[in-house]
Amino acid sequence: MVRSPAAPRRTAPPRRSIRRRASAYPGHGVRPRRGPRRWVLRAIGVAGVAVAMLGSTVVGAVASAGFSGLPSVGALVTQPLPSDTLVYDRTGQVLLADLHPAGYQHYQYGLAAMGRYLPAATVAVEDSGFWTERGVEPTSIARAAVADLRAHSVVQGGSTITQQLVKLRLVGDGSSFSRKLREAVLAVRVSSAYTKSQILEMYLNAISYGNTAYGGGTAARVYFHREPGQLDLAQAALLAGLPQNPTLLDPLAHWDAAKERQREVLDAMVRVRDITAQEADEAYAEDLSPPARLFGPTTVKLIPGFVDYVSAELSSRFGAMAIQGGLRVVTTLDLGLQDIAQRSIAHAVQASAERDLTDGALVAMDPRSGQVVAMVDSAGPNAPGSQYDFAWDVPRSPGSSFKVFTYTTAIESRLYTMLTPVDDAPLTVSVPGQPVYAPVDFDGRNHGVCALQACLGNSLNIPAVRVELGVGVASVVRTARRLAAPPYRQEAAGRFTADDPPSSYGPSLTLGGYGETPLQMATAVSALASGGVLHRPVSALEVRGPGGGPVYRPTEDGQRVLDAGTAFIVSQMLSDPHNRTLIFGASSPLTLPGRHVAAKTGTTDDFTDGWTVGYTPSLAAAVWMGNADGRPMTPGSDSAVVAAPAWNAFMQGALDWLGRGDEWYQVPPGLVTATVDGHEAYFLAGTAPPAA
Repeated sequence: MVRSPAAPRRTAPPRRSIRRRASAYPGHGVRPRRGPRRWVLRAIGVAGVAVAMLGSTVVGAVASAGFSGLPSVGALVTQPLPSDTLVYDRTGQVLLADLHPAGYQHYQYGLAAMGRYLPAATVAVEDSGFWTERGVEPTSIARAAVADLRAHSVVQGGSTITQQLVKLRLVGDGSSFSRKLREAVLAVRVSSAYTKSQILEMYLNAISYGNTAYGGGTAARVYFHREPGQLDLAQAALLAGLPQNPTLLDPLAHWDAAKERQREVLDAMVRVRDITAQEADEAYAEDLSPPARLFGPTTVKLIPGFVDYVSAELSSRFGAMAIQGGLRVVTTLDLGLQDIAQRSIAHAVQASAERDLTDGALVAMDPRSGQVVAMVDSAGPNAPGSQYDFAWDVPRSPGSSFKVFTYTTAIESRLYTMLTPVDDAPLTVSVPGQPVYAPVDFDGRNHGVCALQACLGNSLNIPAVRVELGVGVASVVRTARRLAAPPYRQEAAGRFTADDPPSSYGPSLTLGGYGETPLQMATAVSALASGGVLHRPVSALEVRGPGGGPVYRPTEDGQRVLDAGTAFIVSQMLSDPHNRTLIFGASSPLTLPGRHVAAKTGTTDDFTDGWTVGYTPSLAAAVWMGNADGRPMTPGSDSAVVAAPAWNAFMQGALDWLGRGDEWYQVPPGLVTATVDGHEAYFLAGTAPPAA
């Protein structure tokens, strides 16, 4: 009920005064109550400061005195407070994450953006003479000392807002006379160097409001989920009272105390005639109680895997500024594509639950720019592997999807063409110091001689090892590295390395004997999709600094790592359904109805990992399926069953979302084209058979 201004005001019950114990940084809590000797010394100290500061002439003299070692007041501007980094989707409209150190949130706001009520309430309750004083108020200091002496305890503060700013930002807390004098001197200097509006803005941005919120704008967002300029009188008065003691006045833990303090703030605003008594009563009567109308700190992290990747990229580029530099990051993530990707992975995992499949990951990129448009690190927050990031951080065996690098190396070497016959017959390889290596095909059979493109399309293991040995294992390693997919080797201690000498890799490389991530595989096939031009992954379209100016925009134009003819021939081999009918049949999830698409599967021998990678000219994607703990799926859980359906669902949905129809490549200049057995074949110059 709203009382009439003329009605007698209900007074709050008497309570012990709560004195300020705020800090500009986390870790400064409420100090233990001072003993009798401490309050006497404090009262004497502040009285001494008051005497020293009396009179404008004395004030000026102290301000100009030669205090050596005093911090520069310019640090208030040159050393800004740490501020949260905000990460958005590619539209710049949807907040994906709020990055900040644990227990500390801060958003910088100009005074005008603070609105009408919060600045006015703060001045009224903390320093009503702020607009006219010269940084210190000697009479207030003396009055506080007298009050402390009479009460035999610390009951009243005498600091101005300017002094409090100095304490927060320049000299720290403490009760010694020398610290108080340094504070007073610096307060006068600050008052001379900055306008009152600048000082109030700096103070409102520095003070703690509890519950991780540093600064009034942050408090508005944490407690009321709104901008500070949108605060009404009741909300602003509640917040303005918290800095006196953010712990004891925490409205989430001590609602009655916070409400009582709000009353004090409103009364102060009435005394200085900022508001009327009726407005104060109406504001006090407004229901702000938690949890319906008052909130606490929350974690904003919509796409955890992608946000972690962006954070890592920011940290490598900006260091500590990544999470406390007040950056504004517009990422490459397309939320529409992300939703399609997440649903594709989750549905595929659910559909193969009886195969003991629990997790999956996906990375999608625009091959023309390297922009990461979707990234799924796990099947969902409740998946057994959700604590890991399988999209980019945890290498897994890529199985036969790694053959893409072997056959790319073969075409590039000019030792092989897409029609070169390769024998699919028993093979043993002697490796010094290791058991004899004898690869077998997936179906346990040998299929005689097949053309290179059919060996690739049907994912026959023995021909792949023969081709690998023909071009050299080290050459395949170098190709993978050129395409930004260096194979990982796991050391005995569990650490992964990707820079071992190429000659140190064994013949199991082509069958996925070494680790890859979906991000690396998507990057590699993106290079094939862009005609041999590598665009390294890009996660941010723009990064702006605290002042709003751009500090980063991607500028890489791409690097040619393959001849356009080689990339085209490999794409043709991977896109022709006839090349895979022996093993996969005439119809499989590796085709997209009405669209050309290149695709390759990969399955480890024990069904631990299932992969599918593929691309069109405008979209590339890599999918991994498996279990976080490394246990195998049930026998027969081939990638065509567990991974290809997720890849297919994503590619079809994503291309529809993007409005992309059937796209494919023009034949690059310099290639030789021939019709063989009714099908087009392509050759690098000088490699075509005589009849071509």
